[in-house]
Amino acid sequence: MIRSLFKHEFMLMLKSRKNNIFIGFLFILLLAFCFIIQPNQETVDSFNPNLEDQELELMAIQQEARMARGSTGFGNFTGNSIYATTAYNYHLHNKMKHAYEDGDFTRFLHLLMYSHESGFSSFLDDVAPQFAMSPSPVKDQMHLFHQTLFNYEAHLEQDERITYPMIEQKTAVQTLQHALLSPVTYLILFTVIFFSSDIVTQNRSYRTLLQGLPMSWYRMLNVKSFTSFTYTLAVLFLLMLTGLGIITFINGVGFFNISIPVVTAAGNIMRENYAFIAFGEFLLKACSLVVILIYLFTRLSTLLSLLFKNQWIVLFIGTIVLFSERFYYSRSTRNLFGMDVSNFPQTYFEFGNVVTGEKTFLLNLDTITYTKGITVLLITLILLEITLFFVSKLINKRRFYA
Repeated sequence: MIRSLFKHEFMLMLKSRKNNIFIGFLFILLLAFCFIIQPNQETVDSFNPNLEDQELELMAIQQEARMARGSTGFGNFTGNSIYATTAYNYHLHNKMKHAYEDGDFTRFLHLLMYSHESGFSSFLDDVAPQFAMSPSPVKDQMHLFHQTLFNYEAHLEQDERITYPMIEQKTAVQTLQHALLSPVTYLILFTVIFFSSDIVTQNRSYRTLLQGLPMSWYRMLNVKSFTSFTYTLAVLFLLMLTGLGIITFINGVGFFNISIPVVTAAGNIMRENYAFIAFGEFLLKACSLVVILIYLFTRLSTLLSLLFKNQWIVLFIGTIVLFSERFYYSRSTRNLFGMDVSNFPQTYFEFGNVVTGEKTFLLNLDTITYTKGITVLLITLILLEITLFFVSKLINKRRFYA
């Protein structure tokens, strides 16, 4: 009986015009990212040979002018030689340009890393516009600087051939990592809400059939929830495989055993405030959080469907819950209703950032951890299950289909 109901519900979801249109939208969005957005996206690691030629030409002209007027010595106040510094940078960037043109990206990455380490202030100046509106711009710039160097070191440690997409962080593995650290997490959870918004109400046209099933109302709701949960996981998994397959074809797979930096302490970020986990561990932890969240939102939609009997109200309220953190979020907000924000489930909706400690970094709060996230979400799920059980007794099958 349970299997028959599961198949019935699953087929309804497969044939749902609403769901299929939304899947089509997600597929188009995925193709647009793979073929349009990512190929034209410039990162902090991107290298423009034409711009590099212009900068090298400008440096050469400046050097000739300094030689012509005899300005090749040391400054009286700084004790530094602008001529010597510019000559050093010219030769370094010229080597980078030739390594790029020769396709020797291992050498190119060594030079790029050395360029950032020796030109620390220059790197910060280049990325400063990205953090113009940040409440802690220097802290954010330092964080990006450390992450960039950690990424380079992780690739050089592989002792394998390095490609340019690896340096730009556009391989399949890196794209998946960045997706789980971006607002894509909200799109994933909104997909759950969208698919499950009519999980109960779509069957009201089959009221005679469903009321006649020899199955308790609460068990029927559980089967419906599990069907939506399974369907959502299947759709998300297929979309992920499609995207990774396309990006692998274009940019390659990348390294699965690459290390990912994790912030271990709040406050001023220094190199010693980072630890490293394998990509597999990051993926496992992120997936454990997202599976709990998918089930949590599925059960929330079930509860809201019982209360309101309208899929659009369910979708609206579920979306408000999803973005609830945005209503009060700021990097200085550490308490809500007198309680630490780490005690609220919405703090962990950005599950990738929880695993890497990015939430700890942004909110300057040591209490936001993966372990606490699992604990808070499971407690929330238990409370939701208890509420759903009692509501299903209050709004029984006959009352719901009346």
